Amino acid sequence: MNRSCLLVVASSWTWLACASGAKEPARVDGATTSPTGDAALDDPSPAPADAAVSQQASCDGLAPTCGATGANDCCASNVVPGGTFLRSYDGITFTDSSFPATVSAFRLDTYEVTVGRFRRFLAAGQGTRTSPPPDDAGAHPSIANSGWQPAWNAKLPATTADLVAGLHCHPTIATWTDTAGGNENRPINCVGWYLASAFCAWDGGRLPTEAEWNFAAAGGSEQREYPWGSQLTAALVTFCPAAGGDCIHMPEPVGSHSPASDGAYGQADLAGNVWEPVFDHYADPYAIKNCVDCGSVSGTEPSLRGGSILNLGMYLRVSFRMPTVFGWSNGPAVGFRCARAGQPIVENQTP
Repeated sequence: MNRSCLLVVASSWTWLACASGAKEPARVDGATTSPTGDAALDDPSPAPADAAVSQQASCDGLAPTCGATGANDCCASNVVPGGTFLRSYDGITFTDSSFPATVSAFRLDTYEVTVGRFRRFLAAGQGTRTSPPPDDAGAHPSIANSGWQPAWNAKLPATTADLVAGLHCHPTIATWTDTAGGNENRPINCVGWYLASAFCAWDGGRLPTEAEWNFAAAGGSEQREYPWGSQLTAALVTFCPAAGGDCIHMPEPVGSHSPASDGAYGQADLAGNVWEPVFDHYADPYAIKNCVDCGSVSGTEPSLRGGSILNLGMYLRVSFRMPTVFGWSNGPAVGFRCARAGQPIVENQTP
């Protein structure tokens, strides 16, 4: 694919954003790299989503402080009905229709994981090599061997002190605070793929596959340009106004622009705020051309989706993708959200 790229620099970290519906690899400072070579997890065989709704360990007794009014449940998780669509297709910058995907019904958390929820993860003693998830925790119901692998234990921080140090990845826009304060309903940032996977597994969920995330953001067969539709304004989402401008912003409280900027199935911040890692390893073009409940590990870096508050608006389209480094820590533009077993509600959708 031909690419037109823009170097995006914010303080001490950098990425290269490309206008082909893909992103070039770039290191995000603050990320701790680790060896790759995990066993292949691709298994496109379909299976219905489990009807049970997973228990969210981060949410027990947590006050509802999220959304535009600050009164919504931070742990809400909406059903995405599933169906068939075209990955990355937005009709504007990415018009290649040769990568269809079908996903079964699942749940995708309404909000990105907040500082308050992540604080409970640390309080439970989780997230280190001595307290990894159980083997195969966080598995996708249709992808064999997709849960936590014992080899990943060594890719977590050695101690809680190391973990906390990694959460302070930027002097002014890292959202973590060592004691609870005004950032509890902002998305946790500075978190890499392994730590995000460990949190979701502990929390009764998993990272969404790239096809699942893209389906939710595109509104399925609606093939939306942005999660909310086709127009981009500052009233809908905060983004960098111009290349070279001052784009050093702390992520906003989750759901600040809801409901106007929500996706078709009720998820907030699918564009902007923080980039979100998905289960799949990045490949351009997609490693699995005809995807049915698939997840790919054919690349050497995980994929990020959704753009961030630090990006130009053009990078918030649902078609845009970017690889990042493997590790447990990442830069201040990266957070995450979890997917979960959903009610088996399936609608036939055709592109």
